[in-house]
Amino acid sequence: MNPKDFIKARLNELRNFFPELSFKYKFNSSTSTHIVDVRPLDCFKENPDYIKYEADFGFEFDNIYYPETILFVSEDSLTQISNPEFVFNANQFSEDIQVSVLPVEINGWAQNHYEFQVEYALAA
Repeated sequence: MNPKDFIKARLNELRNFFPELSFKYKFNSSTSTHIVDVRPLDCFKENPDYIKYEADFGFEFDNIYYPETILFVSEDSLTQISNPEFVFNANQFSEDIQVSVLPVEINGWAQNHYEFQVEYALAA
């Protein structure tokens, strides 16, 4: 199993224990760091069960995939994720925004028509 698949499996497992959590993931190739943004902040900082699971998860990852490492952050961190590779919102998973480019002819000129598929999860 590669590191990304390992992380997906563990986050899915973690989500089963803590369904209120949301995660964003991004790999930083320049530092060989897998970054996981965990929200909400109060669970990330104050829930002892989550904190223990995260510590065990990080330790296991480091033992299997060294020299790559995993970094858990939240909304108050200096490290933020833009353009995540995948997202686990509470009870929903999505991977990479899908973009389709369709050639279209308008008034005799070839144009590209872009269609975006974006999935949103709303919490009540």
